[in-house]
Amino acid sequence: MNGNEQISIKDVLSLFWNHIILLIIALVIGAGSAYAYSEFVIDPQYSSHISMYVQTYTTVGNDNENAYNDISKSKQLINTYIQVLKDDAVMSSVGDELSTQFDDGTISRCFATADGKIKPSSLASCISISTVTDTSAITIVATTKDAEVSAAVCNELCKQANDFTDRAIGVGEIKSIDVAKVYPNPVSPNKMKNAAIGGLALLMIAALIILVIDFFDTTIKNSELLSKKYNKAILGEIEDVSVSRKHQTEEQVTLLNDSVPFNVVESYKSLRTNISFAMSTSDKKALIVTSSNPNEGKSTTAANIAITMADEGQKVLLIDADMRKPTQNKIFGVKNENGLSSVLSKMKKVEECIQETTVPSLKIMTSGSIPPNPSELLSSAQTVTMLEKLSEEYSIIVIDSPPVNIVSDTLNLSQHVAGILSVVRCGYTREDDIKEMMNKTEMARMNILGFVLTRVKRKNAGSYYKRYSKYHYYKDSGYGNSEQPKAENKKEDIKEDKKEDKKKAKKKADQK
Repeated sequence: MNGNEQISIKDVLSLFWNHIILLIIALVIGAGSAYAYSEFVIDPQYSSHISMYVQTYTTVGNDNENAYNDISKSKQLINTYIQVLKDDAVMSSVGDELSTQFDDGTISRCFATADGKIKPSSLASCISISTVTDTSAITIVATTKDAEVSAAVCNELCKQANDFTDRAIGVGEIKSIDVAKVYPNPVSPNKMKNAAIGGLALLMIAALIILVIDFFDTTIKNSELLSKKYNKAILGEIEDVSVSRKHQTEEQVTLLNDSVPFNVVESYKSLRTNISFAMSTSDKKALIVTSSNPNEGKSTTAANIAITMADEGQKVLLIDADMRKPTQNKIFGVKNENGLSSVLSKMKKVEECIQETTVPSLKIMTSGSIPPNPSELLSSAQTVTMLEKLSEEYSIIVIDSPPVNIVSDTLNLSQHVAGILSVVRCGYTREDDIKEMMNKTEMARMNILGFVLTRVKRKNAGSYYKRYSKYHYYKDSGYGNSEQPKAENKKEDIKEDKKEDKKKAKKKADQK
């Protein structure tokens, strides 16, 4: 994201949606880890409680026989009683009694000890004393790692309460309503609550990491921003196609591959139309397809453009001008003995270096043998002569040239073509790469027709595209896999059509 860009809530939600699987994984891992930690690491805690009430006595005159409970005075004494019960002397006395009731292992598991005795502070940390609103009642809650110990703490504290409060205050007494009971079910850890907190915590961390990575990510992901920034048209967007066949690279995947969906085919058709409009103002018939850096899909794009134009009935020639790393001969499965380098070095005639392809109306000139001086060959007068001669014979010439930011070969060709189509790989090509390429093309006065984005990810492809993705585009051309669709595939298509017909018939019957 650039500092000049304005990020909306929709953009943030779209970013999270693109990483929804990662966020779900983070949520599951966080919840699972917290649950496992609660189950196997955290010791369970058991709680018990007891209720007591404070009672005071007053006398009428000098007669002690008429005593009554004064609740208002009891309320005033409650806070004083609570402070007394929390005193270290009380805790030490209760701790001594507990040591006689339980073995050392149980005591050391529930409390911290010193010199064989329970530390008053450790015992006090396990006890909670609170008042009941608008009453003179006190509730004592003890929580330890043992259910019986928790009940014993409550009962022992209640038992010794009167002795200490009478010594400290000398007014009234504390009485218990019942004895504390042993509750076998632990009160903590709350495994489901911890799982929810752990899941949400890791989800928030994952979301923050996604935001930080996206903030510092300078790769091109938005075609509108790219077009607006450089004032160039987006001539096409090609969706990402996963390669299902083994031993097949990205450059070998063309429109004629059976795995290519119908919507990708239509994207190339739209690109073909936009290129035709962009070149209509020039009297030159050659088009350069390049990119800023390698691995952005320029060779695949050049091959597919040539195929779609040939399918329209135009007489097309595809030239592989990347004499450093040729690819088109591998895509089309042709020999690369004689090609462009042979023509430019005057070792062969043009006619001898042009080969037929299985696509009607499409011919190819491979790069030929790799020369020591490709830039000099492309900038020679022989290149101009060759293009002029080929323009008389072909309707369109598609040139696959090396990346602009790597070598200057494309710059040497730019003055002899109608324009340049720049291939940008979505989520891969960086803004700095585009900026460097545009600076070089401006200095060379190259005519950039526009951009084409490859590897565009659209997860919400419509059912229309999904339905037509089974069709074998260019099945009559014989390019790529020249075999006709297998009988098994035909049977499957027929079965699906029958199922759809049955559904339609049933729907009509229900409506009637």
